[in-house]
Amino acid sequence: MPALAKEESLEGAQAFLDYWSDAMWFANQTGNTKFVREVVSTSCERCYEQFDVIDEVYARDAWFIGGRERVEIQDESLVRAVDGVYKPVSLANSEGIKLVENGRITYEAEPRKGLNDPFPIYLDYRNGKWLYITAANMPGVGEMQ
Repeated sequence: MPALAKEESLEGAQAFLDYWSDAMWFANQTGNTKFVREVVSTSCERCYEQFDVIDEVYARDAWFIGGRERVEIQDESLVRAVDGVYKPVSLANSEGIKLVENGRITYEAEPRKGLNDPFPIYLDYRNGKWLYITAANMPGVGEMQ
């Protein structure tokens, strides 16, 4: 994790999300979920379900191809919300992902660009480090392209 990703600033939050994205991509490519688990809150049940799927896929000698996602904070400043966490509005895109089992592609998610589809990412900052909590939808906003 780069030093910038440990700073409590807008740039630090973006660097942290870049690291989180890299850790998630690494997990998809190798089956090693250790690094992404270290930066994600255990309260994100959906996240841990996803990590468990990765573990299970690699345990049965299957694997993923792709899966890189890029999240970009859209806010011009970073403000802690009343509940104590940060919720910067972000946009994301992904290259898509394929599941390979027994030498065949058995699942494929198409690439997506989240143009005009902003969403808040919930982040906490404590003891000199960021923690990914979850992402949320903003109902009625934008469309996937």
